[in-house]
Amino acid sequence: MTLMEATGGVLDPGTSVRCITCFGTEISGKVAAFDLVRKALVVACPPAPGSKDVNNTYHVINISNLKALEVTAKSTGEDEFSAVSLDNSKIMKRVRDKIEEKKRKVASIGVGVSEEAQGLFNAIKKTIDDLYWDGKKIIAMGDVTIVEPYSVNDLQLKVGGNPNTLDHISKIVRKHYEDKKKP
Repeated sequence: MTLMEATGGVLDPGTSVRCITCFGTEISGKVAAFDLVRKALVVACPPAPGSKDVNNTYHVINISNLKALEVTAKSTGEDEFSAVSLDNSKIMKRVRDKIEEKKRKVASIGVGVSEEAQGLFNAIKKTIDDLYWDGKKIIAMGDVTIVEPYSVNDLQLKVGGNPNTLDHISKIVRKHYEDKKKP
């Protein structure tokens, strides 16, 4: 039986289902969300009997990968999933925040730099958030540039930059190399 035959193309939230994936995994629970266009089914499975866990486990399933789908009980409309209200502005803010976080992570990977240079960058990044690559140069706090070969002697203060920033970055760089020498 196809999904369309089994459901009429609709699975209401709260409907009890039993799914068998193409890998033979059986998942039973209540439909939390269903989108036929995106071929996505979210099934909420209650915690196992005797488990200390009190929260549901949610499985996001690509319905193209299902061997079988059985509706074991129709939704009564009186369950926890029928009147779920989502705050789209909060969801979109979380999406934007996650995208920005991923962009920052990607920007912290130097292209064409040595492993040692990337290690130094990562060490500085633990202390200083305002850090980025400009080609093969490391720019810290907008005032300090670290050029190859990335030693304490390769730090340059921008004209008009804060000398305290240079001191702070040089201490971090020095400590990084001292820690590397330790066994």
